[in-house]
Amino acid sequence: MNDNTFFKPTMLLKEYMILDMIEKNPKITQREMSKLIGIAVSMVNDYLEEFEKKGLIKKKKYSTKTVEYLITKKGNEKRKVLNIGYLNSTKDLYFQAKESFEKFLSQVKDKGFTNILLYGAGEVAEMLIHTIMTSKTNQVNVLAVIDDDPNKIGSKIGSYVIIPKESIRDFEHDGILVSTYNRKDEIKAKLLKIDYPIENIIEFFE
Repeated sequence: MNDNTFFKPTMLLKEYMILDMIEKNPKITQREMSKLIGIAVSMVNDYLEEFEKKGLIKKKKYSTKTVEYLITKKGNEKRKVLNIGYLNSTKDLYFQAKESFEKFLSQVKDKGFTNILLYGAGEVAEMLIHTIMTSKTNQVNVLAVIDDDPNKIGSKIGSYVIIPKESIRDFEHDGILVSTYNRKDEIKAKLLKIDYPIENIIEFFE
């Protein structure tokens, strides 16, 4: 919730984030809240003053610089209502993303790729694996995940082991799905360098 790279907080989300942070840490400062939400300190102060007027929080002032915020019963109820709204919104986004992944996997199957390896043990691989594991219609099987980071080799994403590219030939597979964006061209070049058939390279980011 603290990473706002893709989301500009709405008024309701700001309210939820502030109440949630106070509930978790009554001694949190306005500056810390402003940094986590990505808004000005003055705006955080406006929200806090409004919350106090509505009886959602109480201030316990120790000095001009030290203030403790206490969330009231009414404030905690408001936080829970906002939390439900937040979860419902993120759930909708998740299902939209999952639908997109399922459509892509269906296209992969239609092209004749049933048993595949993923190349790139990152967020895309995690989402693809989660989609495969939870889908009722998917017919694509992931055998393993390839990665060039030696620190990842031997670990797992779900139940799938992460292997080095040198182990590709140990798996009887139909193709390799490049499951990363930043290194997709580099990975494709590495596969071609070891004479891996270009027609068996599947690109998620084309």
